[in-house]
Amino acid sequence: MVDGEQYGRQDGLGTVAALGAWWEQLARGRELPPVFAELLKAQVDLLARFVDRPLPDATLASVQELATAATARVRATREGDDLLLPPSLRLLRSATEALRTSGAMPSRATGEIVRVNVSNGGVPKRPVAEGRIDRGGLVGDRQLARVHHGRPWQALCLWSAEVVDAFAADGHPLAYGSAGENITIRGIDWSRVQAGVQMRLGSALVECTLWSLPCKKNGQWFRDGKFDLMHHDRGPVSRIYARVLEAGDVQPGAVAILEPFADSALAA
Repeated sequence: MVDGEQYGRQDGLGTVAALGAWWEQLARGRELPPVFAELLKAQVDLLARFVDRPLPDATLASVQELATAATARVRATREGDDLLLPPSLRLLRSATEALRTSGAMPSRATGEIVRVNVSNGGVPKRPVAEGRIDRGGLVGDRQLARVHHGRPWQALCLWSAEVVDAFAADGHPLAYGSAGENITIRGIDWSRVQAGVQMRLGSALVECTLWSLPCKKNGQWFRDGKFDLMHHDRGPVSRIYARVLEAGDVQPGAVAILEPFADSALAA
């Protein structure tokens, strides 16, 4: 349990492996306040001590390198993730809050929920008339395999209706829910939906964490199986994961609001 969120052994390993990407995505394209560098240094120091290496310069590249080494150690010894997880997650949440208070987050934007999607595992996810979001995600939804899914920071997967529409217009047999997003959103510029932003979805409040990496299971929705077309390195076309800050209800037609300064009793 980390700050009220349940992490199993597999979740811990997957989260340690994601640390480098998480810091990089928080920093990408933003003007960083000085405290961000201090928090990054603390993360580098924590990882370097864990893998017993000399302290390198505090860079995004060094976080990635050390996180990879730490993942290998946790996998080999089957222990240690419990030493890394609480402080690492708190450093990430402090860095996110520093970005928010410094004005690095995008301004408020309003859209709507087009579809709420669930499945009993795998893709596509099917539409439902309404849903309940709790700290574990959308009630009634599950992942077929949890090796790469199911962490608390992956409670929900969000995607843009405009992005899906553009892919479909280009001849890809893609529809809402096909690629596994839980909530399909219209009306918010997807380039503004990045790591750390908060969104009000119906009565729920969530915080975006990491872009969802494309999976070969989604090759069926893209011509010639080119599922990497929705990779975040190709622009604002990726699905994104979110952790749940406040439980609530969602349904098609409900408001979706990008909230730079959302109030939440559960926010870190």
